[in-house]
Amino acid sequence: MNTNELVSDIKTGDNVKANKSFDTVMGEKLKAALDAKKIEIASGIGQTPDVSDEIEEIEVEVPSEE
Repeated sequence: MNTNELVSDIKTGDNVKANKSFDTVMGEKLKAALDAKKIEIASGIGQTPDVSDEIEEIEVEVPSEE
C-alpha cells in the first residue's frame, strides 16, 4: 500500500477503501519512525553522553565596593 493508491481511492470516491488505505499508510510510516527511534536510542546505550553542548556559561555581575 502506498500514497498513490490512497490518492487513487480518494479520486474514485471509494471512501471506505481510502480510509483503509490511509490507516495502512499511516501505520507503515509510524512503524518506520518508531524503528528509526529505536535504532537511535539503542546506538546510544553504553556511551558516555557528550555534555559539552549542554554546558552554558553564566556571567555574574559583582557590584563594585565604593
